[in-house]
Amino acid sequence: MATHPLIDEHPLHSAAHPHVDWPFRRSTAMRYGAAVLAVTAALAIRYLIYGDLQQRLVFTFFVPAAIFAVWYGGVGPGIVATVLGLLAGDYFFLNSRLAFWPLHLRESLAVGAYAVTTLLCVILCERLHALVRQFEHALEQERHHLAGKLGAAARAFIESLEHQPSLASYHAPVSWPFQRPVTVRYGVAIALVIVAFVLRYWLFGTQDHRFPFIFFVPAAMIATWYGGMAPGLLATAAGLMLGDYFFLSSHEALGPVREIERVSIGMYAVTTMLCVMLFEDLHNRIRRLEHALERARHHRQLHRDSATPGSPAVTPLTH
Repeated sequence: MATHPLIDEHPLHSAAHPHVDWPFRRSTAMRYGAAVLAVTAALAIRYLIYGDLQQRLVFTFFVPAAIFAVWYGGVGPGIVATVLGLLAGDYFFLNSRLAFWPLHLRESLAVGAYAVTTLLCVILCERLHALVRQFEHALEQERHHLAGKLGAAARAFIESLEHQPSLASYHAPVSWPFQRPVTVRYGVAIALVIVAFVLRYWLFGTQDHRFPFIFFVPAAMIATWYGGMAPGLLATAAGLMLGDYFFLSSHEALGPVREIERVSIGMYAVTTMLCVMLFEDLHNRIRRLEHALERARHHRQLHRDSATPGSPAVTPLTH
């Protein structure tokens, strides 16, 4: 079976990939090894910048590691990276160094914020992985004329294809996640940033400069997962402006910031942009699968219509 030009992957049934589901066609050693390497790199970068004598940005560098791990390897490696980052940050960089206990209030807040952010990313990324698998299965069934149960998203997409009255009036369906109206996608992004701002202000006010971007990272994650790259970038930029203006030391200003605040801003930007790019990569993968499924059904219908009496024969397109 040749590789479909719209899918930059090997065929779904291949001896090189006995486990066809995304992302499990990568070996277990590669997926979990990437998670361990990502956490190790985050630990090394954090130590090189601050050493182990300053309780600064304890878990900030481990969030991108978990994001990469779940994107590359799925939910298992994502959880492993989350737990390893939590243990490494707690053991090496909190006040009770070289120990896991006790935790003071500020340390408990840091642990909670890290756990919620990374686990949210793991859940959202795995939802996108699940959509990829749904459309892979639907495409495989369509190409081989197989019957089987489909996921809700793939089934709804196929039903939208079947509602086309004829090939002459055919219009390709809107791709993921653009089925949702523009106003809804951008409205959700703005609403998430507002909720993040209210939560940060309610918990810490403007005089407490701890965790200036604590709730804006999850807001950008959800906005990208729900609405795509552009709403995610909007939420990222809005969170950066609000966090800088209200919650840094020189609040209600966008002027010069201290070194620790520059690092905090930089890590917020790196974390959210990484999340936006990796989520958008999965969005693109879903769109390519949708397009391939749409073409497969379109050519199947064209071949079926050409086989009717009085119609010229049409050679089906080889996939």
